[in-house]
Amino acid sequence: MQIDREVVRSVGRLASTLYADKVSTSEGWSSWARSNTRRLEKIFGYTQLTGMPAVYTLVKPFFHPTEPLIGFNYTQTAHNTLHEFPGGWTSAIRICRGIVFDGGGSLVALPFPKFFNYGEHEETRNLPNEPFEATVKHDGHLGIIFQYMSGFHLTTRGDFGSRTSLLGNKMLAKYVARPEWASWFPLEVTLLVEIIHPQTQVYVDYGGAEQFTIIGAYHNLTLQDYNYTGLTRLGELLRLPVSERWTGKGIDELVMLMADRSVENQEGYVVRFASGLRVKLKYQTYIGKMVADKLSYTYLMRRWMTGNLQRMLDTLPEELYETALRMVGQIFVTMNGTGTPQEKWRRLYEILPEDQSTAYYQGVCREFVKHMMHV
Repeated sequence: MQIDREVVRSVGRLASTLYADKVSTSEGWSSWARSNTRRLEKIFGYTQLTGMPAVYTLVKPFFHPTEPLIGFNYTQTAHNTLHEFPGGWTSAIRICRGIVFDGGGSLVALPFPKFFNYGEHEETRNLPNEPFEATVKHDGHLGIIFQYMSGFHLTTRGDFGSRTSLLGNKMLAKYVARPEWASWFPLEVTLLVEIIHPQTQVYVDYGGAEQFTIIGAYHNLTLQDYNYTGLTRLGELLRLPVSERWTGKGIDELVMLMADRSVENQEGYVVRFASGLRVKLKYQTYIGKMVADKLSYTYLMRRWMTGNLQRMLDTLPEELYETALRMVGQIFVTMNGTGTPQEKWRRLYEILPEDQSTAYYQGVCREFVKHMMHV
């Protein structure tokens, strides 16, 4: 998406207001936000229609421990609910993906706005017929690197003091210590990197590598979104690798490639169209690993019995949320059919293929039916 300068200024004014009002904690934000709901709706261009969450549940600031810096990140509530409402993902909410301002409201760091998986959102269902660049989607953690005053900083998209932020800043210090590296770093540029490290490994194995890989960059004053040529020049300047570019012919070919189940140890690609639209495409083999790791009927039933099913669902990556809801729905329909308890748990047995319906799984099914009949 193209970033609107006025939208950035609007969120920057919010940062300066929070700084002036001495809001510097999550608790302080919660109280302030509830008292300024209408103001927040105007800032974020958000209209709360029936069934939509309140605006103050959708965006959360994070505060630097020593510098007058305020970042904004969309919340898990936004992540899990806004896809149900056309227009819910406003431009202002979408730029709150680790964006950072100083206490005066000036832009300090500009990361990627929220972008979606192929087919997940209206804008990614009918892709534009225009030139595009596709680069490897690396499977580490996003690092947002920027200069403030005389120093270099790295943050994740929601916390200056997260474990990954602390790790990333240690790695960054080694780069800054290189001769002339700091002077080579362009002024007013936000550098976006994938933090590749054993501590940030998710599903793709990078063989113990410890490095930054450039995946994007923005100019804070012009809001320029660097294309691949620009990223390559930054990589040469800073002696950093740049995410590899796909050299295929068209978007349909790339979409079909994602179904190739012979591909292992790769996540997918990020497509950047000439208009600025970004789309994520992930290999089916990668999504399969996510499902296998995160979801099972046994796990869902146990979470249901302990009363924290929704809290668990709220932690799922967006790619898995709909899959989880379908699985929960299948359990619900099976459980609420007619019949004796024995008939109900035997129907639950049959959700899985016979070779996967183990004694342990069947025991959980029986426990689940007994629990639900006494709730």
